[in-house]
Amino acid sequence: MYCGLGALLLLLSATSSSGTRSSADADRTTPRFCRSRDCPKYELVKKYDTFEERNYESSRWVSTLVEGKSYSHAIVEGFWRLFHYIDGKNSAGIKIPMTVPVLSRVNPVGVKNVSDITMSFFVPFAVDDPPTPTNPEVYLSSTPAQTVYVKSFGGYAFKSDFVEMAEKLSQDLNTLGKPFQKDFFITAGYDAPFMLFNRHNEVWYIAE
Repeated sequence: MYCGLGALLLLLSATSSSGTRSSADADRTTPRFCRSRDCPKYELVKKYDTFEERNYESSRWVSTLVEGKSYSHAIVEGFWRLFHYIDGKNSAGIKIPMTVPVLSRVNPVGVKNVSDITMSFFVPFAVDDPPTPTNPEVYLSSTPAQTVYVKSFGGYAFKSDFVEMAEKLSQDLNTLGKPFQKDFFITAGYDAPFMLFNRHNEVWYIAE
């Protein structure tokens, strides 16, 4: 069964008219796989044979922790909590444009069974002061500037694909002696299910 995130990304079109960029970000150069949506800025440090090393700028996110659920159920529940926030269930009652990627922080072992998953949506550049979530299970967070190891792959991504790619990335990093945080990895989804070609998915490990 598809992991659930792809089907939910169909709602991308509901939160941004024709997929246009926010006016505040009109002059920004974004990676091609972000399409026309806001996404966190980074500098490519080095491109290896099987992965990239990126330096990400500090960024703002809206997040939610889903505990003790199967991977697929956690993905669906987390997405809906965050979607309701950007769809107006916030202290200002405003709709916020959808962004990419949709991140999910998962435990490498737990993802195969029951897991605690933290899902996050990137806060658009034009939103200077994000409104407070009305759902107590949703919260605003920020990420400092950090180095991230990223393995990209195409096609429709299933749970097993993310797990496999994370394992391969971990092996490559260990082989090269790259220190990284091993107690979790991050999945990054960029595309709605109606996009048939040139799909882009990623798994991340945070450098130590």
